Amino acid sequence: MTNSNALLPETRSQEIEEAIASFKRRFTQAHVYLAYHAAFPIALTPHLTYCLWATFPMDIEKQDLKVPWIAVADLLLSPLCKEVGHELYEMDADLRNYLLDQMIQHPSFGQKRVEELAHFLLSYVQRELNDSKSSVQTLAQAQRWTALAYVYPEVVAHDLATTLAELTLSDKTEWLRLTLLTEAIATPLHQAHFQSLLAYLQGMRQLARGNHIQAESTLKSLPAHNNQIVVAGVTLPIPNFQNSNWHINPIASKATLLRSFKFETAKLIRQPRFMRLGSRWVIDRQEQQATLFYEQLEAQVNLEMVRIPEGNYWMGTAQNEGGYRERPQHRVTITSLFLSRFPVTQAQWRTIAKTTKVRIELNSDPSDFKGDNLPVEHITWFEAIEFCERLQLQTGKPYRLPSEAEWEYACRAGTQTPFYFGETISPQLASYDGSKRYRSGPKGRSSKQTSAVGAYNAPNTFGLEDMHGNVWEWCADHWYDDYTNAPADGSVRITDHRTTPRVIRGGSWMHEPAVCRSTYRNGIPPTNQVLTIGFRVAISLHGASPR
Repeated sequence: MTNSNALLPETRSQEIEEAIASFKRRFTQAHVYLAYHAAFPIALTPHLTYCLWATFPMDIEKQDLKVPWIAVADLLLSPLCKEVGHELYEMDADLRNYLLDQMIQHPSFGQKRVEELAHFLLSYVQRELNDSKSSVQTLAQAQRWTALAYVYPEVVAHDLATTLAELTLSDKTEWLRLTLLTEAIATPLHQAHFQSLLAYLQGMRQLARGNHIQAESTLKSLPAHNNQIVVAGVTLPIPNFQNSNWHINPIASKATLLRSFKFETAKLIRQPRFMRLGSRWVIDRQEQQATLFYEQLEAQVNLEMVRIPEGNYWMGTAQNEGGYRERPQHRVTITSLFLSRFPVTQAQWRTIAKTTKVRIELNSDPSDFKGDNLPVEHITWFEAIEFCERLQLQTGKPYRLPSEAEWEYACRAGTQTPFYFGETISPQLASYDGSKRYRSGPKGRSSKQTSAVGAYNAPNTFGLEDMHGNVWEWCADHWYDDYTNAPADGSVRITDHRTTPRVIRGGSWMHEPAVCRSTYRNGIPPTNQVLTIGFRVAISLHGASPR
């Protein structure tokens, strides 16, 4: 079992309560309110403390806290703070956590005030992150992580894990520094189920201090596979002890063998009837070839990962199609990646759901409609992330969700029409509400449930299937109302809050055809479990070898 209390603050309630009571007797209750707010940053300067005083003069009910301006100096020069550098102060970690806990429980502040403080601090340190002095940058990054830990801990865990992955065993000072920093944000990381990260750092701190027996015990408690753990999409190696020496084995995965495969694309074209008495829609099929690799999950269960070539395209729609959420249309460049040929199936989900947990448990059979080759549905965004991280742990490859820009590029496959089939869609090519037409397209029956992946045999020119309809597919991006200031490199757009809605694309078996267009986008809360939502996985690989 993982040591879930690793790096968490110790309880010294009586000692801390006496210190705060003494502070209150010397000054006022209003001074204590300022201390609540000043406990949020990991370090304080007179200017930052003054800005806290000026920015938060009222509680969440807009009642004046009546904190005098002199309280800034009173607090910094009191026993609650200690000077650690020129005009740089900090609070004891246990005291910080106690004050923050008191603020969260206080009806005049609560979690809402913590979130307000987080966004204030993120804005405050933004300029300092680009300062020419490395010491200023380092402190600003620590302050940024402190703020994000309370509103979007996944970002902090990812950044921290990325930093740790670049360290060697000889970087003892840096291991200790990062461990001390993580102690200050251990509580929100623990609440976000990053116990493995906390235990990993605890073990590495013990190792850096020469406590080999304790280090071995702590590191062995981790839920590892092949001496690796995955934290927020980052693979971390677990040191092993051999012949009285500790070693870190480099992260390695099996060589990826690429194979070519042939398929027939499907395009809807209008064909005149006999004697030109009207017209009809027919399916034109053309043979194509693409590249993929197989990721074996079990003896009879594979993922087919199709290569998506690099390129650029116009993302979104012009004025004659879609709505404001799909605009402004903008040029995006995509680097090569691999995307699963179909949405993740129930058989694939079940195989990974029984493997080592990374952060959260997975229901092995969550879908409403049952069938090994039906797409898995009823999946939250967090569960899709857990699947990707478990897959990464099993394979050593960095599986992830695609960005919204990658998804649309892969769906379009070089087309500029509403669907990769052409100007319209047909119930013969996809699972959607076929009782409704798109423009003058063909009409049929509405789907009653999901369809087996690949059942329509209607891939695009990249070789991907089921991109229109069947199930919505989660993307990695947080929801933005439109494409204003969207990145041009196909990267993921995120906000500073983990509860922000996430992007879904592609429509589903129960939606009308307009919703299933290449450019249609929507956003829903990441905790929603809906029988119309599944996902497919992506991966960026370099050095894959053809066969």
